[in-house]
Amino acid sequence: MKKIWILVCILLLTSVISYADVNGPYRDGMIEGYVKKVLENQIQIEEYDGTVHLLNLDRKVKFQIDGKTVGLHDFKTGMEVYGELRGRRLKYLESYSTENLGYIPLGGKVRSGIVKKIDRDQIMIKTLIGKEETYFTSPATICLKKGENVLLSTLYEGDRVKLYFDEVDATMISRMSIEGNSILIKDLYRGKLARADQLEDEIVLDQIEVFRNGRWNENKNSIAIPFSSDLPLYVGGQKIPYKNLKYYRGKTVYMAMKDFFGTDKIEKMVVKSQYERTYSNKIERINWYSDTFELANHKNISFSEGTMVIKNGRLVDKESILPESDAFIVADGRGNNLYADVINVYNEDLNNSNIGQNYIYAGRLSRIFENAVYLKDFYLLDRNDWESFRTRDEDDEKELFYDNDTVIFDVENKKYISPKEFFAGDYAVDEDTDDDERIRNNHLKDWYGYIYTDGDRISSIMVQKDLDSLRRQRVTNGVVEKTEDDSLVGWTVYLRDTKDYSYRHDKWMAKNTTTRMNLSKAMIVRNGKIIEPYELQPGNRLYIVRDDFYGKVVVVK
Repeated sequence: MKKIWILVCILLLTSVISYADVNGPYRDGMIEGYVKKVLENQIQIEEYDGTVHLLNLDRKVKFQIDGKTVGLHDFKTGMEVYGELRGRRLKYLESYSTENLGYIPLGGKVRSGIVKKIDRDQIMIKTLIGKEETYFTSPATICLKKGENVLLSTLYEGDRVKLYFDEVDATMISRMSIEGNSILIKDLYRGKLARADQLEDEIVLDQIEVFRNGRWNENKNSIAIPFSSDLPLYVGGQKIPYKNLKYYRGKTVYMAMKDFFGTDKIEKMVVKSQYERTYSNKIERINWYSDTFELANHKNISFSEGTMVIKNGRLVDKESILPESDAFIVADGRGNNLYADVINVYNEDLNNSNIGQNYIYAGRLSRIFENAVYLKDFYLLDRNDWESFRTRDEDDEKELFYDNDTVIFDVENKKYISPKEFFAGDYAVDEDTDDDERIRNNHLKDWYGYIYTDGDRISSIMVQKDLDSLRRQRVTNGVVEKTEDDSLVGWTVYLRDTKDYSYRHDKWMAKNTTTRMNLSKAMIVRNGKIIEPYELQPGNRLYIVRDDFYGKVVVVK
């Protein structure tokens, strides 16, 4: 009898230990342990302390193994797993298939997320479950976009990326895949909420307007758009559940729209709370303690995670707003109590971040060697304006390097030339000599070039006989509407949402009309290579140096 009581006590104690905190995962919103059993629409997980849970699946549950999307039945008994819960339902579950977690195949560890911050070789991403993680790049990191090798400098804050690692505990990225143009914000809409259908995850909007060329323009009378209940929804800076959206019928809403395989998709939506005021101004100062910023007109506006921030055509976190940013702001409130529903940042630079070291030069080709070019009396585009560098002797000249991968275009003869032809040609001659009869008789002179570089390496160069008047040139950014081969002037591009940089005002000035620009003698650069005008696509974002109607240097962003 005594043995029986001892056995009962042991069983009771074991039971208490194993199931001591059966509600722990539901309070914490997470569960870790091992797969016990996989059923039709349920999964049984044993926690590390032995507690067993039979979990139902959330309607939009996501499964991943080795960073790849899988199905429920790909999980096998005994697999070590990590899961996220919504109440008592499983909304996310991940695992690794390798038995030895200290070793994985090259590129076997994968992380996906949105780039939140770039600081030279450090990249912070926000993962699918909202966790912030920091990783590092190296010269050996491979960067791919649309299956093409690109420079790391093409990366933007707000880009969606997939990172690959060669070890489970590694923080050094071996390969990075950047999502294509589907990440870009296609349009900014404003409309009246007519209906919110929670069953179909669809909303109907009336009186639709689209933000184009610095103002709201009527677009459609009514549209029905799918809306995911997983996306955050904000009213006056306060996050609200999607099920409450139906109570805001008749309210004005702002929507950031993306093109998802030819279909409009809402990426973020904000509901107007009180009264709208708009500003196109410079953000002078930011107080991160109180989450407010001050405009150049001394107007103070608050912001939060609910503020829709658009920068470089991408949705970004509020931390991406910088002092001295020029922006279009939609404020919500009354009197001096204003809250920013939308911040659309105008600023666009030649480099997307401090990873990039791209420069644009213009100058006289003084000397050309087999792998180097020296510029005399040259100009450098700095802060969207040409800065002059006069050279008194050869020691003052700027040395740049070229190689077999450098693209060289001769504007006068309208043809690409090889590095050997560039070196052997008469693009740089000794103008001051009286000894060379050929130079004197043929009136040869140094040519000039527009040069796009990566550091001191020439990626692309366009050479011509005379230098343009750089004083007349301005820097513009905009989005391609269309390109056409005009029968009178040749290839021409039409741009929307264009902004000219004003050196006098030190700000980007938004234009309220479509801008038409000729590309017949422009150097168009994409990923460091010169492309033809017909290769530009609607939606491409351009950084342009132009002489009024004529484009000179066009960089596809």
